Amino acid sequence: MPGTISTRNSQATTSERGILLWGEPWRAWLLLLVGVCAVSAQSASSLAFSVLMKPMTAALEIDRTTFASAMSLRMLLMVLALALVGLATDKAGARAVLVAGACVVGLGTVGLALLPSSAWLYPVMGAIGPGQAAIGSVAASALVVRHFTVRRGWAVGILNGGDNLLNSAVPLLTAATLQRHGWRAALVAVGAAYLALAALVALVLRRDDGKEVRSPKLASRTDGETRKSPGKAFWLLVLVYVGIYAFITSVQLHLHSYLTDLGLSPIVASRVLSVQILVGALGAPLIGGAAGRWGARPTLCVTVGGLAVGALLLWNVGSNFGFLGWALFYGTVNSGVVALLALALAELFGPAQIGRWMGVAMSFCMGSTMVANVYSAAMFDRFGTYLPVWQGYSALMMALLLPVAILTRWGDVRAKTK
Repeated sequence: MPGTISTRNSQATTSERGILLWGEPWRAWLLLLVGVCAVSAQSASSLAFSVLMKPMTAALEIDRTTFASAMSLRMLLMVLALALVGLATDKAGARAVLVAGACVVGLGTVGLALLPSSAWLYPVMGAIGPGQAAIGSVAASALVVRHFTVRRGWAVGILNGGDNLLNSAVPLLTAATLQRHGWRAALVAVGAAYLALAALVALVLRRDDGKEVRSPKLASRTDGETRKSPGKAFWLLVLVYVGIYAFITSVQLHLHSYLTDLGLSPIVASRVLSVQILVGALGAPLIGGAAGRWGARPTLCVTVGGLAVGALLLWNVGSNFGFLGWALFYGTVNSGVVALLALALAELFGPAQIGRWMGVAMSFCMGSTMVANVYSAAMFDRFGTYLPVWQGYSALMMALLLPVAILTRWGDVRAKTK
């Protein structure tokens, strides 16, 4: 079937099969659950910070640009650490990487709660960055790709959608803790959750889980064919995702403040944010299934069009009910686009090289989020409203339809089917 990704070569083929669940060893699904927790943890702190940004900036007597710049420093150090995280995962396995990352982020978040002044904001945020790189998609993707065979496509969708299910509760829980106990207590609670995750990963994972397996089968490219010059398609895909990540990150980090600036209560704004995250738990697997049927790049073209519509609606909706409807639509499309990155790369390069190219692509994507975050905050500080930000992103999403269409019409580089 066109667009599907062959998954014959996997670490799961050399591990004990055990009881099969939907064609995969039961332990592969267990590792997927751990991967979902890891991917959730990578973005959970950002969601919590988006809820706590206004009280933190008020208490520390700083503006939003300063706060956003500190978060961008964290992202910069995360980007710089991604390549090392991928190498460490291959050499030491996912358990060591994930445990180290969860501990660093957990202790760093508790440190933010103990800040005596704004002077410590930058060093503490910066220290969290490498930990956030470790507790995230690189090690989690290694777990999924290297342990799944038959259901790898669905597993990638669940990996990206499952974290939406978990993170949908983060804004509400953070807002509730904020209202009852203040922003410092909310940060301590978030940090404690990361430390609990570190303990869970250490208990469930084995030392070699997610570790690179060097064998003739895995080293060969028998399950994927690429163009003679795949670099052009790759860089075009990176260009598209740089723009996509800039938009979705700005929405994630600034939506709560935007809605409260419009007059919505913090609880209502958190509910909108949670809804758009929650629906992604269903949207990502469904869009992943569509990519398996029609191809990742044609599906990406449709979903980028959906992002353009979502961007236009964001600054034209004027009611609580309208924002909830927007959250349902945007959350589905947003989660699907993120899931399609791994599937599109698998089409272009095959599973054998997915880790290498995922790392390169994510470095550029995360780099774009740093610029986008500061840009969105600076535009608000200058104009006193997020309206110019959403208008600019609406134009960007519509412009990205052209390179996506070109990528869709590119020569057939989809992986061979069984």
